Amino acid sequence: ENTGVRYCRTIITTGSFGQPEDLFRFHTTEYCLHWDRLMSLGREFLELKAPGRAVFSVWGHSYEMDYDKQNWIRLEAFFEMLAGRKDIFYGTNREVLL
Repeated sequence: ENTGVRYCRTIITTGSFGQPEDLFRFHTTEYCLHWDRLMSLGREFLELKAPGRAVFSVWGHSYEMDYDKQNWIRLEAFFEMLAGRKDIFYGTNREVLL
């Protein structure tokens, strides 16, 4: 707490959309290269009817997209599925968590 760090992301994925309980060990929803799971969770997220704030957090690194030509295409399809909705707030970790 004395470092000024306010949150830290782990590489643990939960497959859930709940609010993080510990901002110093923020577990994400899914890893960016797990395409089938990512798309499935995206569809599930869009169908949520639960009250409260849901968080869909994807982790990964941009250089990983270059491993396979299809990675950017797949990631773009995922973002297109979730894009432009008035019922979703799109933000950075800081904007969402703090």
